[in-house]
Amino acid sequence: MKRIRKQKKPEIPKLILEEIVGFTTANANGLASGVSNSKCVYIAGCVAVVYDIDSSTQSHLVVTNRLPKPLSCVAISCDGRFVAAGESGPHPAVVIWEATSLALKYELKSHQHGLACIAFSPDGKHLTSVGYPHDGYICLWDFQSQSLITKCKGCTPSSAVASVSFSADGRFFITAGKKHLKFWKLGLSTRSRMIARTASGATGKQANLGHHKGCLFIAVASLMWSENRLLDHIQTGEALHVYALTDEGVLCLLNSEMAIANSVELQVEKGFGLSVSRKLVACACNNGQVKLFSSNSLSYSGSLYYPESRCSKGSVADLHVMIGKNGNEQLQSLPNAIACQFSTLQKLVVIYDDRSLFIWDVQDVDKASRCAVLVSHSACIWDIKNFSCEHMHDPSKACVAKGCSGGVSFATCSADGSIRLWDLEQSSSLSLPTEDKSMSTLSSGPTHLERAGVFERDSLVSGFASTGYRSMAVSSDGKYLGAGDFLGNLHIFNLHTTDYMCIQGAHDGEILSLSFSLPSIDAPAKFPHSHYFLASGGKDGMIHVYDVQRNFDIIGSFRDHSAPVTCVKCTCSGTKILSCNADRSLIFCDVSMIDSAYKISCYHRVLPGVVYDMAVDASAEIAVTVGQDKKINTFSIPSGKLIRSFKHIGRDPIKVSVDPSSSYLVCSDSFKILCLYDIMSGDMVAQAVGHGDVITGVIFLPDCEHLVSVCSNGCIFVWKVPGSLSSRMLKKIKENACPLSPAKFSAPATSGQIKLHEINYHQPEGISMTPNVFQVKQRVLCREGSTPATSFKFSISRLPKWAQAKVTNLPSLMTDPNSSFSETGKFGSADKQRPTCETVLVYEEALHNLDAAAERAVQLFSRLANQHARTESSREHENQLLAKAAEMLVSIANKINATAKLVQSAKTGSNGSAKMDISTTES
Repeated sequence: MKRIRKQKKPEIPKLILEEIVGFTTANANGLASGVSNSKCVYIAGCVAVVYDIDSSTQSHLVVTNRLPKPLSCVAISCDGRFVAAGESGPHPAVVIWEATSLALKYELKSHQHGLACIAFSPDGKHLTSVGYPHDGYICLWDFQSQSLITKCKGCTPSSAVASVSFSADGRFFITAGKKHLKFWKLGLSTRSRMIARTASGATGKQANLGHHKGCLFIAVASLMWSENRLLDHIQTGEALHVYALTDEGVLCLLNSEMAIANSVELQVEKGFGLSVSRKLVACACNNGQVKLFSSNSLSYSGSLYYPESRCSKGSVADLHVMIGKNGNEQLQSLPNAIACQFSTLQKLVVIYDDRSLFIWDVQDVDKASRCAVLVSHSACIWDIKNFSCEHMHDPSKACVAKGCSGGVSFATCSADGSIRLWDLEQSSSLSLPTEDKSMSTLSSGPTHLERAGVFERDSLVSGFASTGYRSMAVSSDGKYLGAGDFLGNLHIFNLHTTDYMCIQGAHDGEILSLSFSLPSIDAPAKFPHSHYFLASGGKDGMIHVYDVQRNFDIIGSFRDHSAPVTCVKCTCSGTKILSCNADRSLIFCDVSMIDSAYKISCYHRVLPGVVYDMAVDASAEIAVTVGQDKKINTFSIPSGKLIRSFKHIGRDPIKVSVDPSSSYLVCSDSFKILCLYDIMSGDMVAQAVGHGDVITGVIFLPDCEHLVSVCSNGCIFVWKVPGSLSSRMLKKIKENACPLSPAKFSAPATSGQIKLHEINYHQPEGISMTPNVFQVKQRVLCREGSTPATSFKFSISRLPKWAQAKVTNLPSLMTDPNSSFSETGKFGSADKQRPTCETVLVYEEALHNLDAAAERAVQLFSRLANQHARTESSREHENQLLAKAAEMLVSIANKINATAKLVQSAKTGSNGSAKMDISTTES
């Protein structure tokens, strides 16, 4: 019988990783550099990023022949030929790549648990690896033959090894840890050569630590010399100098007899990392400090300080370098410097625990300066959204693919309390504003868009940084950015003006999803009754709908879900609202207006599992869901019926997004894999790996050539879509292209124009509320050269019904044209005292301030009136507060009325003079 051979499945194309923003380096073992070139290596999830300091470009090293594991440590050979990385998790490998070709060369497997640290020998022939404490083994490898030379027990959970390094002559390596500093001598074939292939086992000998015997050594390093210079220094004994750093900030110099010859206290609370060059020893310490000492005498040379203004509440643009001979400066709490490495003997790479990377020029310590800064989010990135281009086109219309020159932008929000805007630019270099114009701040990535993006980084911080942002939405006209935090507060930024609004307590728990709708411009006949809404879904199971054009008045709330709302989408120009949640239901809601009131009617559809995410394509009128059933389901939005379904290849899909042409969809699963599917056939057309943690968001960019994914470890990955797929998307978009709608709003503030201003909202007199409601500092986004302002409109309809009656029943408020304040009100008759034209601006400013104060009062009254039911005693106390608040509102309304009449009389050209003294408390 003839054996039938199984046909090999066609290989699935891979997405090309072009750019990574951020890193996951957690300690000094996650950063490496060599003196032979200008490259350094750091960790970003499952990827080892090779960053060229001189050209500001990235290369990416990742395992592609299997599912990669998150990396924990990296090393680079002295000649720069090889890059090695140690994996974490069970059965890890030491993965070695060739630096020039980026090809995977070797995988060394012997450890049972993760790898703590690795190091190359000076001759680049051998490598030593140290496992996690539960593994406990130290391995010495001849990595080019993939043979294990020796393996010995080197540590226990109570005495973990934190660092490893070879001596300069390569005759031994040193391990450092808790009450642990050992020299491991190796059997040698010759005395003059470094470790040879015939090396026999290794034996560890504890160093003579003296009174430092009980210390925790967190880093160890030694000088590295070229082979010619090494022979000279062996004779003098300098080649055997080894440096060790304790966690309490003591730098020790060990001699060839394995004893501490010299030590110096750094006068810091904690040390984290160590690096040695021919002239200097750099120690990464707490509070953003890097201490520099002479490598020969350990005499103090200077310090590098993290710029305080990057953490201050003032301008984010001011960066200062503080270098000095005195190490006792009083510093505020700043990010810790957790790793440092010398590169090319002139540059020092420093990583801080706020996920920022600084490159310092230390050729002249007294004139040290930063020559590059890389910044990213310092915590989990929870959401990512496309941003309108400079011409205010809807990102879902793929305007860039149609030839728009407005650029490609997107925004990310994070648990660190920041929202960052990112621009994909075709520029060769970028610079952040600094006081020292000689310092150029370069961004990472190649210099051409077709190779990888160059990102311009500016952060928008709302002031509620301690809570963090959980979800985000950007209106398709680019005017509003909404963000929900973990406390249920809803933050609204108007990016065209200076306005900022915070709706506190919008939900009882974190806001999990936000979505804007926008009245249709391209097809007004299709949706004649379109609406401009913002919908929010929270962990409390509630969905709130806000009218954007009425200053975000809440027009409806419903709780048709019995579990947290995982996703909510507004579509069909605001006439449809779709939501899904953990109760396995998908809800289609129709929004209509009847007699000036909105009516929301819902239709439920039960699914076989929890729905994790949903993507909507308004042009194709479809909604795509992913969830616990491991299926990708496509529904018709008008009918609510399931029209297509196919199974995801892999674990549970978590996030989903549809491309602008409705040709493909991308989803991420719990295995941290990105899968690209044909939306009609369900065939997988591309795949990508590299993230080291859960993928929390993914989007297609409007150019149809890139997609961007974000992760819970704070990294942003930019992927290049295969050319065949990109061509199909572009072709379909051009076939269905319609003219791009012209901008109807003023241009938004650019990244460089956005500044942060602080304002204080104080508690109004006579109203007792909890301190966290009003006594907070809020940051308002505003353009350069402007000041924070509000543009709220006073509206009686925003009041509760009982308050409306109190206000409208006052005849003097709106009906009496001759009404005037008494003497205590500071106003006389409007007919007797008419202002001159010179005072019009003063009156208008006063009117604006009163108008803003009234609006804040209205918000307060509405919030109090709409509170949940309480006990009878608390309800009585609340009624007293509301009654007192209503009296304040009447006084404010009277002042607004009188001021308005004065302004009107001035505009009619009347002459006279008047004095005005209006005092209001703005809440």
